[in-house]
Amino acid sequence: MTYRWEELPAEVRGAVMSVCGPIRHAVSLPSGLTSGLAVRLATASGLVFCKALSEDSPSAVLYQRERRVGAVLPEGVPAPHMLRGGHTAGWVWMLFEHINATRDADLSPSSPDVAEVADIVRVLGETLTPNPGADVPPVSDNVAFLRRRADALLADPPGDLESLDAYRAARAGLDLEALAGDTLLHADLHEGNLMATADGLRLLDWGLACQGAAWVETALFVPRLILAGHTPEQAEALAVQVPAYKSAPEKAVTGLAAVWSLFREFVARNGPERIRASRARAAGAGRAWVEYRTR
Repeated sequence: MTYRWEELPAEVRGAVMSVCGPIRHAVSLPSGLTSGLAVRLATASGLVFCKALSEDSPSAVLYQRERRVGAVLPEGVPAPHMLRGGHTAGWVWMLFEHINATRDADLSPSSPDVAEVADIVRVLGETLTPNPGADVPPVSDNVAFLRRRADALLADPPGDLESLDAYRAARAGLDLEALAGDTLLHADLHEGNLMATADGLRLLDWGLACQGAAWVETALFVPRLILAGHTPEQAEALAVQVPAYKSAPEKAVTGLAAVWSLFREFVARNGPERIRASRARAAGAGRAWVEYRTR
């Protein structure tokens, strides 16, 4: 469920106000796939943004991870600054500077946002290597979760699963050790986690952040470009503009593409009804990339 500001425990509201001062009024905002609080707060010194989630929620671990990342992100990272975060009365909460969105981010081939996002990926690799101190799991943990769903699908493939041979060949080449590194990764870069502002794009929601090789950030972004309308060849051409991606192990990239896509194939067939169609589209983009790399 989603919450209004007034419904938060008094201890949580008090902790937030100890940072920003008394609240003049609050406006609830969409909270995305996770239930919880997302609210714009008007204070005497201006607007701030607050998000909070009960620790009983399955997504609370992602909020905890985002809070730890927000505490150490360097200024050079184009992301809203976290003013403070805490764990109070059974709730995880974060308070951010307020950012005004001017429009939706656009990753389609003709959009000027594409070049800016490619530059953001480059900046992330350079600025967040080594990890500035965020306590996050290795990227292998994230990928192992995807791999379990992918392997379940490959073990008993539906009759209509396309490119089965390509998937199996690509999956066989995935070596989790090849993903290891000392870069802090966002690991979920897509249009929904980008905010277009008057000062450029800003990257949101670090709940899936992890540590690994710098090239992994770019590899996880390629299927998002394909989903936005780029051909696999065009997406790869953009990817190689990021220096870290040029040294990515070929088999590891292809294997990562396979489990990324197969995970979405799995969710498109077995996940909540409300997200099945979007995951099927994402799976199609990932499958096109796998086919391109294994042809």
